[in-house]
Amino acid sequence: MTNRRLLITAGPTWVPIDAVRHLANSSTGRMGATLARAAAAAGWETTLLYGPGQHPVTAEDERQLRVIRFTTFADLHCRLREQLAAHAYTGLIQAAAVSDYRPAEAAAGKLDSASAELCLRLVRTPKLIDEVKRLDPEIVLVAFKLTAGQPRDEMIRTAQELRSRAGAELVVANDQATLSVERHPALLLDQGGIVAEAETPEELAAPLLAEVAARARR
Repeated sequence: MTNRRLLITAGPTWVPIDAVRHLANSSTGRMGATLARAAAAAGWETTLLYGPGQHPVTAEDERQLRVIRFTTFADLHCRLREQLAAHAYTGLIQAAAVSDYRPAEAAAGKLDSASAELCLRLVRTPKLIDEVKRLDPEIVLVAFKLTAGQPRDEMIRTAQELRSRAGAELVVANDQATLSVERHPALLLDQGGIVAEAETPEELAAPLLAEVAARARR
């Protein structure tokens, strides 16, 4: 496994409303951080791009991993492009919960809180997963797709659509309705269908890393 390098993103991405407020999502960062620990333990040289998640990344983690922190969508966009520009990674596991929308304009300073209501106009953010193969065509890309209350067959179809659109070799599919503190059920899919099923991030790590290694181009 020497010289195999893995880039993993994890945690939420914030988008600013003004200088003190932001929109966020519910990602804790546990999935990506767990996969990063497992990759390092398996011999991968691992870089973790880690957002403001609740799951702790410890001093011991920082000794085993290269940890680069980000806070906002713009931060992650910049860090990801910087890392991919080197064409040095075997694979990218894009487990971060990337914001889909941002305010059309972030206010300078702090918005006045005296008004009875505040209306925000949101616009789409760029799809970072769609940029990966343009920046590094040889990287093995693992996408993540979280649905909410979809039946299993619909969850799989939605995840496969993302995998195909982004040119990803693999996609991890799960549904918010099945997640809990103890359980994080997930399906690992490739072009042919289900490769592995797991109940926790720890259980997902081994088959996911094996599939990335089997597809390695560098």
